[in-house]
This record gives sequence, structure tokens and C-alpha cells, in this order.
Amino acid sequence: LKHVAHPPSPFSAPACHTLVAVRDERRMSTPAFPPQPWCDHHWISLERCSAGRGGRCGGVLEGWGLFCEPFAVGETVALEQKSNLRHCHAEVIGDLLGPEAGAHGGRYPVRLLDERAGALVHVEPKKIARVLRHDQLRVLIMADTTSYRRMAKTQVGRQDSVLEIGSAWGECTRILQCHAGTVVGVDLAKDLVEESRRSHPQCRFEWLDFVEEPERFRALWQELCKAGTLKVFVDVGGDRAAPDVCKVLSALAAAAATSPALSQPPLVVVKSRDMAAACAEEQCSAEGRLLDVSGYWAKVAAQPVPKSRVQQKKHQNRARKAMWACIGDGVVDPRTSDCERWTARKAAAKQLQVRWADVERRALLLAWRKAAAEAEVQRAEGHEGEGCCSRGAGLVLRRFLPWLSPQPS
Repeated sequence: LKHVAHPPSPFSAPACHTLVAVRDERRMSTPAFPPQPWCDHHWISLERCSAGRGGRCGGVLEGWGLFCEPFAVGETVALEQKSNLRHCHAEVIGDLLGPEAGAHGGRYPVRLLDERAGALVHVEPKKIARVLRHDQLRVLIMADTTSYRRMAKTQVGRQDSVLEIGSAWGECTRILQCHAGTVVGVDLAKDLVEESRRSHPQCRFEWLDFVEEPERFRALWQELCKAGTLKVFVDVGGDRAAPDVCKVLSALAAAAATSPALSQPPLVVVKSRDMAAACAEEQCSAEGRLLDVSGYWAKVAAQPVPKSRVQQKKHQNRARKAMWACIGDGVVDPRTSDCERWTARKAAAKQLQVRWADVERRALLLAWRKAAAEAEVQRAEGHEGEGCCSRGAGLVLRRFLPWLSPQPS
């Protein structure tokens, strides 16, 4: 509230009201969400894309319409190799062949790149995935790990360098290493980085906080830009809340934008369940591109209204009751092993609580006996007042701890 809404009090100085007014103005002028990053990119939700044929089995995949046929001559494509660790990029050199081509009918002629450069093969459309062009800036949003790793397998080439934010155990970094020229995995957890280095010694992992260490992060960004076309993969936890993921994206773009020498990545891949779910309520084009990115960002990046502790406790109790009711009705639940583990840990914790209660009970019993003995000695010596105080303390203990008994157990 402004100073005019509060008349000055004779017991406070006017400077206090001025300070409150300035603080309130700053609070009202502060945005409720971080600024939107990569405004020049097209934001695309794979869940809003049309389906297409692809993958290892060549079946219909949801959200694959951006990467499936038809393919134009000169496009760079990725060929399915039945493995996430095998790399094979090619260039389309002709249109889809017809029945007159004999055994090659219904296939695309492509020329292999990279290791087997120059070889000509004919591939079925369902085994081809389009590699997005570098001159079209995009941010891809997806909800599941399978789509995230499929992007790592198809959208990265030998001429690219990749920065993965949130490398965790290094599984996706290992996939990226098999396809890209240079890959660096970054994580905040030191133990995860050390474990990733032991599990995947051929990959590079860095223990880095780009918010607290901007200079080191900019040096790494510049190193990757010099090594090739930089592409960024972000996975800070698929079940992480959307506002937290937005903070990471905004801080990442802001740290890279501080220096004009650092180029912006043509492709940013983000795995977030909440952000992908929020795209379902937005208006999108046929290829899944968000039409109102600023409105979408304001919705997903806004911090939720904090709940009281009582509301959170009720919510947790309802969720726990629903989970146990589902299991108790005989419904097959994939979390059964987790529930059993949780039940065992809860029983172990209960045993510890009982053990600690026994220790406290014995300690308080000894203290009460000592106080009673001191009271008897003081009363025998004629110090009635102090004895009364000691007996009063003992009575208080007996009143508020009904399980405490002076008799030996």
C-alpha cells in the first residue's frame, strides 16, 4: 500500500513509511516468472504433431509427423540401425521410386555420409527420419525418455557438438557420444558426475553450475561452438515442475547471451512432462508449432500459489490412501515393489522410534529417581523449600508423561 493510505503515526518516523512504499513498489514491479528464452526459435510440441511411421519396427509413432516422409532431394536423413549406438546419416538424392524400379520400388535412393561416405543404398521410408535443418531454429518439447533419446539418435551428426544439461547417470550422454563430434554432459550432483565418469570413461562429464559459475560455463559454451554446430539437450528431471524447468532454460539462455561472441543453438531439446502437458491447451499449427509462445511461457513459468502446510498434508494423505486402496483391491500396480520397500523402511523406522522412546523413558526415569532422592535428602536436612521444588518437578514429569513410573520395570 502507498504511504497516503497509512497516516503517519506519532510513534514511527516518516522514513519507515517511505521504505515500505519503495519495497512494495519493487515487489509489484518484479515479474512473477523468468524472461522467455530463445524468442527467435519455433517452439514445437511433439505431442501436438501428427503421427508417422518410423522407429525400430517401422510402426506408427505419435508425434513423428515432423520427421517422416515425404522427403525432398538434398535433405539430410538418419537411417534406422536397430540400435541407439549406431550412427548413419545420409543424403536423399532422388524421389521415391515406383513399381517400375523392381526390387527398389517404394524406396528412396540415398547417399551415405560420414564413415561410409559415397555409398548408394535404397531405404524404405519407414526406416528414414528427417534431420532438422540448422537454419530453422527450434525448441522441441517432449514428455518421455523414449522420444528424448530418439532425438539424440537422429538429430545429431558428426559435425555437431552437444551440451547436455542434467546428464544424471550418463546414459543419454553415451548415446550422444556415438553420434556427435563433441559431447559434454553437465550436472549439479557431484556423485552422479563421478559415477558417470566411471561407467562411461569415453564420455566427458563436468560438475558445473552455470548460474554460480558463469565464466566457466561461457568458456565451455565457446569451446563447443568452435567444435561444431552447438545443440542443447535439457533433462533436469522429467517429473520436475514446469516453473523449475523454465528457470533452468531462462538462466541457460541468459548465461549464453551475455557475450555476443557466443552463438545461439539451432536446436534445443527439452524433456518435461508438465511443459508437454501444458501444450495440450495451446493453439498449434499442423506441425505442432505453438502459435502464442509468450502466452504459453507465462502460463508454464508462473510460480503456483503456495499452499499451507495443512493443505499439503491433506493432499499427501489423500494420495497415500488412494494408493493403498488401489493395492488393497487387488489391482496390479507397477509400484508394488516400491510400496513393499517403503513398508519395510517404515517398519524399520518404527522400530527405531520405539528403541529411542525406550532410551528416553529410561533416562527420564533415572532423572526422576535422582530428583526424588535429592528431595528426600533435603527434606531430612530441613530444606523443605528446595525439596518441594524437586517434588514439584517430579509431579510435573508424572503428569505429562503418564507412561513414566517410579517403580522398576
